Amino acid sequence: MIVHRAFYREATQTTLLVTLTFLTLYLVVSLVKLLSEAASGAFPVHVVFLLLGLELLKNLAMILPLTVFIGLLLTMARWYRDSEITVLAACGIGLGRLLQPTLVWVTAVAVFISAIAFYLAPMAALLLHRIKLENTSAYAAGIVPGRFNHTRNGRAIFYVARVGQGGRLHDIFVSSTQFGKSGVLIAKRGYELKNHHTGAHFLVLLNGRRYQGIPGHANYRILRYRTYALRIRRKPFTPNPGNLTRDEIPTLRLLRSSSPRASAEWQWRLAQPLSLFILAPLALVFAYTDSRKGAFAPLFGAVLAYFSYANLLSVAHALLARGHEPPWLGLWWVHGVFGILAFALFSRRAYGKTLLPRWRWH
Repeated sequence: MIVHRAFYREATQTTLLVTLTFLTLYLVVSLVKLLSEAASGAFPVHVVFLLLGLELLKNLAMILPLTVFIGLLLTMARWYRDSEITVLAACGIGLGRLLQPTLVWVTAVAVFISAIAFYLAPMAALLLHRIKLENTSAYAAGIVPGRFNHTRNGRAIFYVARVGQGGRLHDIFVSSTQFGKSGVLIAKRGYELKNHHTGAHFLVLLNGRRYQGIPGHANYRILRYRTYALRIRRKPFTPNPGNLTRDEIPTLRLLRSSSPRASAEWQWRLAQPLSLFILAPLALVFAYTDSRKGAFAPLFGAVLAYFSYANLLSVAHALLARGHEPPWLGLWWVHGVFGILAFALFSRRAYGKTLLPRWRWH
């Protein structure tokens, strides 16, 4: 049908544009946060963009329902504003018949979001945790050239004048404690080395000196060296089910578990694609524009409905995770309340009635 094809095309284009705008804002904010963490020594700078992509994939399923809702709202609002809905109604195509292509289009989007929420997002969260853990170096991860830096364990202070090509370090100062003895290391150059046989990591210093002990005491020593290796201890990544956070646990493992936290996480992932079937009729309802009330009046109602729905889902998720709600109730009561509300509002709008009944006082 021509109307259906026109709706699919415009809804897809508008939603993609809205999604691109939201993702750009999200990426900018996340990039600033990750660069700040990298500068403080949380992880190396070279993994920032990889972490950024994984962060986006991890949270994409929560962003898309909002962008789909706004995309549908803007699409139908334009149809109302340009009197296309009026023309369609005159041809016998009312709002009820427009619900069919809307639900077909939403179903396709929901399948895509389900793949992300149930499979890709947990995998991205687990990989994100692994990369952060495995790239936490006691020295190289926290290097900010031109300033003194602390290691993550607080046992050493180091300074690097500059970082050259390939991660080569120049003009290095390290003050550390080893085997109960404090010392200072100075080197012209250095680099990080991994032993491929043992998997151990080392900070290798070249052409420098080591000062050990207290100046003026008999045990004070100055050692010149060509090569000096400092062992860097990294935390091994072991994906133990007991150590995984809720968003890192695979969906199949959540379904096998009977704990409140597992039920809360599984229902939360399901809510992301399921919410589209409640938000879609609401978008059709609030897209209606009345020239006497202005174009922003329905937008206020749409924003209020979305954030009420999203916030109640978050509250129900927290209550279920803490064991304050039975799993059979879980998040379903929120879907039920807003599903009934969407059906009631859509029915009134489809029959040309006001959203709220008018009370007559005698």
